[in-house]
Amino acid sequence: MVPLSPPANNLVKSHFGKRIVSAAIGGPLVVGAVILGSPYIDILAVFFLCILLWEWSKMSGLPLTHPLNGMIVFLIGWAIFGTGTFLPAFCLMLAGFSFICFYHYQIGAKLIPSLILLSGPFYIGLGMTAILNLSKFHPLTLLWALMVVWATDTGAYIIGSLIGGPRLVPRISPGKTWAGFIAGSMLGSALGVTIAPYCQIGIKNQTFLLTLTLLTTLVGHSGDILESAAKRLFNIKDSSRIIPGHGGLLDRMDSLLLVALFLTLLKFFKLF
Repeated sequence: MVPLSPPANNLVKSHFGKRIVSAAIGGPLVVGAVILGSPYIDILAVFFLCILLWEWSKMSGLPLTHPLNGMIVFLIGWAIFGTGTFLPAFCLMLAGFSFICFYHYQIGAKLIPSLILLSGPFYIGLGMTAILNLSKFHPLTLLWALMVVWATDTGAYIIGSLIGGPRLVPRISPGKTWAGFIAGSMLGSALGVTIAPYCQIGIKNQTFLLTLTLLTTLVGHSGDILESAAKRLFNIKDSSRIIPGHGGLLDRMDSLLLVALFLTLLKFFKLF
């Protein structure tokens, strides 16, 4: 039998009110930084990066005072702000990640746990690099991605809470349902197609635009599930509790990090 998620009695029980207040404060701040560009988006990115790395440290149990964390922070900062473009940053981070994992292995740690432990900062660093790359070269695409991700998350949360039903990935995230998954993708796709001309996406073929938007929502869902898997691995519910009704910053940026990587790669290979 497929596991079912019961519908919420009301949205207040699901912290919906707190989510609205947090979104009303944080949303304009992020959108404003994207529109204004550098140095505002850079300052916000540094602030977010520090929080994300702190949350991963808290989740994984790797103390902030550990020498490896200093190496990771230095590497990510150098890659993001020292190179300025995605490909050099990716190569630098990949090389550094490999070296740090090898070093960790050499001092007696097991290889697979080391890879899991250190993959979080690598993933966060790549995602933030992609976000800054889009903000620098394709700011309206980043704004479009934000709107699509937020619409997808909102649709999935509201419909999933109201309807419940069969669970999407019960072993990883029992709260996610097929109803929320489908509703989120529909809402995100509808909004993405509607605002695409205003964000200068530049795709005239409506079928291709709808396909791109739908894929973006699916990548967003994947980022959410990926972070849920990490939390399940470390046996925690939220990455932190700094955002009322939402949990941690990583809980809010999990979809965007992967979507930004997806769109950056499409832009790099000139697929749109």
